[in-house]
Amino acid sequence: MNTAGLEKVWRDRPADWLQPAREKGMADFLDTGFPDRRSEAWKYTDAEPLADRSQAYLKTTPVALDSAQLPTESGDSLPILFVNGRLAPGQMLPAAPGLQVASLNEAPSERQAQILSRLASFPGRPREDLSALNAAFISDGLWIELAPDTVLEKPIEILFSSDGAQAAAQPRIIVSVGADSQCKLIEHYSGSGAGLVNAVTDIHCDHDARLEWLKLQLESTDSLHVALQNLSLGRNSRARLVQIELGSQLSRNDLQANLAAPGAHVDVYGLFLADGQAHMDSRLEIQHQAPNTTSQESYRGIAAGQGRGIFNGKIIVQPGADGTDAKLSNRNLLLSSTAEIDTKPELEIYADDVKCAHGATTGQLDETALFYLRSRGVDAAQARAMLVRAFAADIVTQIPLERLRQQVETELSARLARDMETDTP
Repeated sequence: MNTAGLEKVWRDRPADWLQPAREKGMADFLDTGFPDRRSEAWKYTDAEPLADRSQAYLKTTPVALDSAQLPTESGDSLPILFVNGRLAPGQMLPAAPGLQVASLNEAPSERQAQILSRLASFPGRPREDLSALNAAFISDGLWIELAPDTVLEKPIEILFSSDGAQAAAQPRIIVSVGADSQCKLIEHYSGSGAGLVNAVTDIHCDHDARLEWLKLQLESTDSLHVALQNLSLGRNSRARLVQIELGSQLSRNDLQANLAAPGAHVDVYGLFLADGQAHMDSRLEIQHQAPNTTSQESYRGIAAGQGRGIFNGKIIVQPGADGTDAKLSNRNLLLSSTAEIDTKPELEIYADDVKCAHGATTGQLDETALFYLRSRGVDAAQARAMLVRAFAADIVTQIPLERLRQQVETELSARLARDMETDTP
């Protein structure tokens, strides 16, 4: 896939304080280009639509309109709105004791060296992800820092909205959670039109930190969405992640969690729905890099219509990481004869005295359960919808805010009602 056009677009852009990161990103991207199916990481997903739309959309720089609706205070979160990848005009950044938040496009000079250092050290894999392209064309983003011993009562809710413009949003979120601090973070993607999002989130948790992190993707079915998240956990720190993918024509979500010090622990819960002709690709890699680290991952996929889902989950236990305890479960549900899900759980163990397990299943709805519900007077469509909602409930109930749980349940029910009208297995 040709990258010459993107190089010209990049060179025509004015330089700013992020130029060192942009130059490194562009050099890495030109060295590898867009990934293709010769890479094992992209075996089931064609990146050509991402390349075509990037070539077309990165030529322009859409700006959020002054009329963009800023989020109203719901009372249960600290909202920050981005439109087409840029901080919405008039947006006030949240303030709280021990919390510092800055827009990357307007970062104060005293923070710029620190931000550039984090960008330079980001452990991207240019042959497997689009983090280099994101660095080269960063549209905007956030620097979020919690001081040690800070407890943030409300979640920071970052809303990424597309207003239908031909925009290639390249947001970068950088988060530092200080020692003994507690934080909740929500990334919420939504909008209309045939947009493109290539998002990168980088979170470091210091020792004894606590993090809850929700990524909710409900974008237009005409959009393309790529996201890479990197999480690094310090000694005795704990993180709980929930990832919900219900939108986009093509969605690629890549999570890398590094348990870098003894006592670190992570729980990951994930759900995707690939219906219509949607293509959902979820990758998960947990690196146990230190002794006595633990992880638990539960991922569920649903495919209907002509949708296709991919799940690749990998647990890697590095040399010296004795005492690791890791579990990975992937369950998948096919709702039509033309739907497809490919799953590949993996273990790589280079240490002794570890407990690791993984498992994956793919099947259809339980006919016995369907018969039971039908015998109690429930019609066929309602019975199927009840069973699918029950299948998804173990993940949906992990969403930290009731308002967002209800939104996901409503979207899921609406999609299932539509899917039940089409082909059944």
